[in-house]
Amino acid sequence: MKKYFFSVILGVLLILGSGCTKFEPATVDLSVTPILNGTSYLLDCEGTVTNNGGVKYFNEQGFLFSLKPDPTYKGEDVSTVISMEDVTSTSFDETFTGAIADTLYYVRAYVCTNAGTGYSETKIVSTYLPAE
Repeated sequence: MKKYFFSVILGVLLILGSGCTKFEPATVDLSVTPILNGTSYLLDCEGTVTNNGGVKYFNEQGFLFSLKPDPTYKGEDVSTVISMEDVTSTSFDETFTGAIADTLYYVRAYVCTNAGTGYSETKIVSTYLPAE
């Protein structure tokens, strides 16, 4: 009887496990364009999800700005600009208006899903004002 019970349980687990899909964090591309606005800069950011990691629904998409390399979501000393929440869109954009002149920023796009947070490569953006 134990052998039969074990076989049934093993069969059920194999059937249930064969239909499961493993999800991964999404991957994202980032484009950042600094725009001189008088005596300050705006950072025009565009993110594109290049691989959704198997999910169709994104909890949150946005951009991370830091004075330190490789900013992370909810990381220390990181400004987060949320572009969209609860979406299926694979492209998003935002303009960061809080850029300080004569500063070097580390910028990343991010996408949060139930499989984790996916990031773009870090872009280094300068807001150094041109010499007069």
